[in-house]
Amino acid sequence: MAVDLGTTKIAILLVDLISGKTIDSKGIMNPQISYGEDVMSRLNFAIQDPENLNKIKNVVVDRIREGINDLCAKNDIKTSELLEMTLVGNTAMHHLFLGLPVKQLALAPFISLTEDSIAIKARDINIDLAPGAYIYMPPPIAGFVGSDHLAMVLAIDIDNLKGNYIGVDIGTNTEIALVSAGKITSVSTASGPAFEGAHIKHGMRAAPGAIERVVIDKETFVPKVQTINDKAPTGICGSGILDGVAELLRTGAIDKRGKFNIDNKYLCKDEKGQYQFVLARAEDNGKNGSINNDMNGLMHLPCGEKDISINQKDIVEIQLAKGAMRTGIEILLENAGISFEDIDGIIIAGAFGSYIDPRNVVNIGMFPMVSLDKITQVGNAAGVGARMILLSMDERERAERIAEKTNYLELTVFPSFSDHFIAGMQFPDPEEIL
Repeated sequence: MAVDLGTTKIAILLVDLISGKTIDSKGIMNPQISYGEDVMSRLNFAIQDPENLNKIKNVVVDRIREGINDLCAKNDIKTSELLEMTLVGNTAMHHLFLGLPVKQLALAPFISLTEDSIAIKARDINIDLAPGAYIYMPPPIAGFVGSDHLAMVLAIDIDNLKGNYIGVDIGTNTEIALVSAGKITSVSTASGPAFEGAHIKHGMRAAPGAIERVVIDKETFVPKVQTINDKAPTGICGSGILDGVAELLRTGAIDKRGKFNIDNKYLCKDEKGQYQFVLARAEDNGKNGSINNDMNGLMHLPCGEKDISINQKDIVEIQLAKGAMRTGIEILLENAGISFEDIDGIIIAGAFGSYIDPRNVVNIGMFPMVSLDKITQVGNAAGVGARMILLSMDERERAERIAEKTNYLELTVFPSFSDHFIAGMQFPDPEEIL
């Protein structure tokens, strides 16, 4: 088994150790979310009481065990045939999975209890594998840059690229690596759960019926949306909210500060008098797939109670998320003494990173303006790295060497952090949009 233990989602891969092929995989939600949507909330919960640490550990161990058992049952494999497991995750997920003390991780300078790899017998943590089977966990790098980031670096082979490259693993915690002058430097940014659909009024996970693509006509302001599996719209997932905000900016419905242009007659108001832009009206929600909504005549009238829309708070959530990522990139560049024009390529990893439109990532200013042919999307690279470490001792040793030579930057200690973050929350000028 190879497991990528994410803050919001967990990916479990069932792997054939002889052929190296992935037999099956399963994605599940991390149940720790009930104790806090972000890493710091979970750490603070665990610190309050030793029993809390046991609770937050056991809930995720139980869920992983259930996921493993489900995969085995589906593929007619006994858990006693599972010879080994690797698990990667950010430093907080790593500590909470093992039940390690986390107080030192929740306070500046955010010290990991260990920077070594760990091999623990599966039975000692209540995971059903073969008798005597081990769970191997690669070393966390430092701070909140964990072994999932290490697995991503390994999978995309960024450490062997010549030139200046950025690797970004987008999630609730987004890790960013810069390779420049043969050195790897990494940061962790608290991008939050907005790109998972959380903290968004009509947000939802990427499931059938979620709006995943949005295009707004610049003249008529009529939105056209695409839903997952062409089902009737039921909410907005991460790629959909990113598209929606980018389109509102491109059409002039919001300005570079993210504020609605109240002269736009296609806005409506909710019950509190707050402006919203409707993507799918309730009467259109029985239609399938690609939907055109006739918005003519809204004229600031009350929004429909079941209309799927984007409001001002949703836009702020995206600004916070993309501002955090932009800040991480800017400080990495500043520390290396190079500019964005010196970057030869950007590699976007993470399940969410597979579905976003690179043009809109640039248009909202998550990345500085860059030619789209420099951007590559690779999917869940951390899961791939976990599988590589499972299959090969050479890759396992290589991962440990990468961990030793990776430099970690703690963003908040940089004097320019606040300036970069404030600037990063702003959107580009409309004339700069691709």
